[in-house]
Amino acid sequence: MNERGIKFTIDSVAARLGISKKTIYQYYPSKDELITSIIDAALADVETQRNRILTGEGDFVSKLTAIVTLEPRLFGKINYWIMDDIKRWRLSEWERIMSFRRERTHYIAQILEEGIASGHVRPINTRVAARMLLSTVGDFLEYNFLAENNLTFTDALKELNDIFQYGVLAGYAAVEPPSGGRES
Repeated sequence: MNERGIKFTIDSVAARLGISKKTIYQYYPSKDELITSIIDAALADVETQRNRILTGEGDFVSKLTAIVTLEPRLFGKINYWIMDDIKRWRLSEWERIMSFRRERTHYIAQILEEGIASGHVRPINTRVAARMLLSTVGDFLEYNFLAENNLTFTDALKELNDIFQYGVLAGYAAVEPPSGGRES
């Protein structure tokens, strides 16, 4: 998939693995099942990493950085134009990926709430902040943005984390926000 997106053939997979197409079909009855299995493995990988982050002993900044920059690592470097392929040609799989991402709002908000409790984060609406982060990450899944800006997905996540954690204003000193609408 990294080379051809979802337009790969079972013949090419078999040739690359040095096995017969029939052997692949013993494990995966169709190409669709193989694609679903690959996506399942990527989502499970992200979930495992997320659980390690949330239950780990790291400090607030390292946890927030880890959760914001979280991406599948099981397969090595992923060409993110594949997401365009999935979005275009595999709508049910795309919906699964988007649903999984929406669930992350809760976990990011949880880390931000821990940051508020520990004094690392000023009082903010953690759900809005989490949604903002996830929406931006979703925009990074649009391959054209990455290509037009000569960024990898990983580089874009690192930049997002930097801007989110340290803001955009040079020498900014936090001021008390106006009252109203600032609930966590």
